[in-house]
Amino acid sequence: MTSALKLLVLATLVAAAQIAGVAWAQGQAAPSNSASTRATIPSQAPSDWIIYDNTTYTPVIDVFSQHIDAARKAFDAKDKKKAAAELRAASDELKLQADRAEKEDATQGIADTSVSANDKQAVQDAVKRVNAGALKLRSAAADVESGKIKTKADLDKVIDKAARADMDRRWLITDVATWYPVSAEPQRHFTDAVADYARKDYKTSAADIRKAAGYLRIEANRTTGKAKQELENSAARLDKLATSVGNGVVKAEQSMATEFAKANHALALEHRSKAIESWARKEYGKAGYELKASAQALESAAGWAGKEAAVGASGTVKATRNLGDKLVAGSNWTRDEVSKGFESLGNSIRALGNKLGRVKKA
Repeated sequence: MTSALKLLVLATLVAAAQIAGVAWAQGQAAPSNSASTRATIPSQAPSDWIIYDNTTYTPVIDVFSQHIDAARKAFDAKDKKKAAAELRAASDELKLQADRAEKEDATQGIADTSVSANDKQAVQDAVKRVNAGALKLRSAAADVESGKIKTKADLDKVIDKAARADMDRRWLITDVATWYPVSAEPQRHFTDAVADYARKDYKTSAADIRKAAGYLRIEANRTTGKAKQELENSAARLDKLATSVGNGVVKAEQSMATEFAKANHALALEHRSKAIESWARKEYGKAGYELKASAQALESAAGWAGKEAAVGASGTVKATRNLGDKLVAGSNWTRDEVSKGFESLGNSIRALGNKLGRVKKA
C-alpha cells in the first residue's frame, strides 16, 4: 500500500469517527426550557471565504465577516458607496460586540467575585483592540468613498494583518452559538485535503489546509497564553505545509498526518483551557460545549496519530462528551465528577502530546 493510500485510509477512519461523534452528540436531548447554552447547537459550514493575498483564508460565519465579505465584493464591482456602507456596518457590528462584552464582563464581576483579575484584564484588552479595529474600518470606509483606496491591494494594506488581528479579538468575546457550530470544521478540511492530494489535485488540497489554518487563527483569538501560542504556531506550520502540498512535494503525506495531529492537539488544549475558564465563571453550559469541542479535537488528533493512539483516547473522548452533554443540558452532575473529568481529559491530551513530541502540560 502506498503512503498516499495509507493516508487516505487513515483520513477515512478519522472522518468516520468524527461523523459518529457528531451524530451521537446531536442525539442527546436537551430540556425545552433550556437557555441558549443549554440547547443543541447544530454544526454548520461557512457561507463563503474571504481570501487575503491569495493565501490567508477567513471563513464567513458571523455578521461581521458577512459585512467584510460584502464590502470586498462591492469594491470588486466598483460600487464604492456600497463598499463603504458595508465597512461602516462591519465597524458598527464590532462596536456592538465590544459594548456587549464590556457590559457582560461588568455584570459577571459583580455576580461572581471569584473571577480573576487576569480574566477581567483579558476581556478589557480584547474590548480595547476590537474598538480599535472598528475605528480602522471607519477610516477605511472614508478612504474608499474619497477614492484614496483605489485597488483591493490598497484596501488590504489598510486592513493589514495587524488590523485584522485587532478585529479578530472579537472571538475572545463571542458567544457559544457563533463559534461552536464550526468547531469541527478544521477536521473536515484536513480530510478533504487528503482526498484532494490523493487525486493529485494539489492546488485544492493546499486551499483546504489554508482554510483549516484560518479556523485555527479564529481559535487562537479566542484564548490567551500558551494555548494561543500553540494554535498560532500550528497555523503557521499549516501555511508552510500548504505551500509544499500546492507544489506537489513528494512525501508530503507523512507531514500532513503529523501536522494535522498536532493542530488538533492544539485545539484540544485550547478548548479544555476555555472550559476551565467558563467553569470558573460558573458558565456551565459554555464549559460543556468547550469540553465537547475538546473531546472532538482529541479524537481527531489521536486518529491522525494512528490506531494505538485512537484506541487509547477513545475512553476519555466518550466520557468527556458525556460530561459535556450533562453540563449543556443542565443534568445532574457533581463537582467531583467534573474535577475528575477535567483531570482525565488533561492526562489524555498530555499523553498524546508526548507521543507527538509535545511535552507541554495540559
